Amino acid sequence: MVKLTAEQPQKLQTSITPARDFQDWELNHFQQHQAIIWQHLNDAVLICDDRMHVLTVNPAFERITGFTRADVIGQNVELWRSGLMNKRFYRHLAQTLEQQALWQGEIWNRRKDGTPFPAFLTVCKQVVSAVTTGYVAIFRDLSAQKEAESHVHNHTHYDLLTELPNRQLFAQSLGRLCSYEDPFALLVLDLNDMKTVNTSMDHQTGDDILCAVAHRLSGRIRSSDLLARTGGDEFALLVPGIVNRRQAEIFAKQIMGSFDWPFQLENQQLYMAAAMGIALWPMDSKEPDVLLSNAEQALFEAKKQRLPLKLYSSELRRNLRSRNKLQQDLANAIKYHQLSLVYQPIWDIDSHRVVKLEALVRWQHPERGAISPVEFIPLAEESGLIQGLGQWILLHACADLVKLHRKGFTQIQMSVNRSTPEFQTIDLDAREWLTTIADMGLDPKSIIFEITESLLMSNQESNRQRMHALRAAGCGIAIDDFGTGYSALSYLRSFPIDVVKIDRTFVRSIPEEKQECLLLDGIINLVNNLGMTLIIEGVETDDQLDYLRQRQCSYIQGFLFSKPLPFDELLSYLQRVMPSRQ
Repeated sequence: MVKLTAEQPQKLQTSITPARDFQDWELNHFQQHQAIIWQHLNDAVLICDDRMHVLTVNPAFERITGFTRADVIGQNVELWRSGLMNKRFYRHLAQTLEQQALWQGEIWNRRKDGTPFPAFLTVCKQVVSAVTTGYVAIFRDLSAQKEAESHVHNHTHYDLLTELPNRQLFAQSLGRLCSYEDPFALLVLDLNDMKTVNTSMDHQTGDDILCAVAHRLSGRIRSSDLLARTGGDEFALLVPGIVNRRQAEIFAKQIMGSFDWPFQLENQQLYMAAAMGIALWPMDSKEPDVLLSNAEQALFEAKKQRLPLKLYSSELRRNLRSRNKLQQDLANAIKYHQLSLVYQPIWDIDSHRVVKLEALVRWQHPERGAISPVEFIPLAEESGLIQGLGQWILLHACADLVKLHRKGFTQIQMSVNRSTPEFQTIDLDAREWLTTIADMGLDPKSIIFEITESLLMSNQESNRQRMHALRAAGCGIAIDDFGTGYSALSYLRSFPIDVVKIDRTFVRSIPEEKQECLLLDGIINLVNNLGMTLIIEGVETDDQLDYLRQRQCSYIQGFLFSKPLPFDELLSYLQRVMPSRQ
């Protein structure tokens, strides 16, 4: 057998590339170009004999691998094998070369310093003569490409803050699990009051908490589980092997144990709470989207009921159907004017007259009867119906106030409740509400908009702008049910507030409970010192009225004076208690 030697690469290359009938000048010209390509090609090239011993390499091979030409000449190509490819891979490569004389694919090689690197390799078998065989191998370093692909993959599939899988990777993993036969649990977890943390502290603190939560949750799951951050303050887990609700509940409680002790931040400790919803495959659904929706519905119910966790169930499914029907019925009630308003008088006990009215919406369902606002107002907020409902209330309250003014009760103001979602969706100049008031022919000074403490806690400049726009037009701004939410007294100074309404919970135990009296006295003094109007809600007894009168509380609202009244009854009531005002 004729053996190829290191001195023969030019002959080998010549024999396997140009046509033998080239003219001499053409041959020389071609060989000059070959030499230039060989010297400057970016891809590594090596030529081997039939036993895979190296005959020669080009400069790119030396740059890529770190091996010099002297290191590899006469050496077997196993010299730079990485050890990451198994024997089956190399057997397949050899068989392909034998059958097709060409193999292409990705491979892991080793540099001279021992570090592995990915490469795209092309190996071509060359038959020089009947008795002489050689191999030409060309490979390209894929390290930079793989690093870029990895960066893109991480950016696309992982949350940059917590380094957990993101919603996209979670959805892919969920779909893959649903295509298998093994049962698993899907858990969604939502942190409580993260908005409060972000607004009352700063977003860096919020980010630190999210990272700390991710770290704690990661420490409580198995290697087979998947934990992802699927939203701002929402996480999701896929837990294979959970076959029943009892198992799921036990596992969920272990996860929720992450919140049993405070989170240690740089300068403070913070206790955090969370809620969790759970759905099981395949019993709750075999469809990925439906299963996720069921888990989120369970989470919603957990938060609504102030529970740490809730499992999706047939009962929950029935409740959801009932809620969806009620939501549709509410939409129809708004559309077809099936709602009604009642009005509770607010008295000035110094002048012995009604000075304000609070408009309250009522819904008489054709099948279920009277439905409490405590039930359908949150439903309207959750479903996006609150804007339409609020506009209906404002329009009809204004219309009834016009009727009262025409009857001679021109000094009465109307208070209209507006929820936080309503307030945050109007224009910064509150044009929609002010236009409704103007279209009814009312002076804006006759309308007071009641908002809740949660709107103040959001501390958004846009909310402050809307308040200023309403006040500039003449409307009043009242804080309803003060003291039942966040009780952030300091916020009263930073927002344009005219009226503070003290909730009935501060009144029902006076004057018997001394501690309640001290608390109420403190709030009364604070509001009076800030120069705001104070309205006390829920006054039902003469003793309560006497106590409040002694503290110079002039504006009173409660059953002691009147329950909420439909318009016709209200008109009769006003004509009876204030006949001289007509």
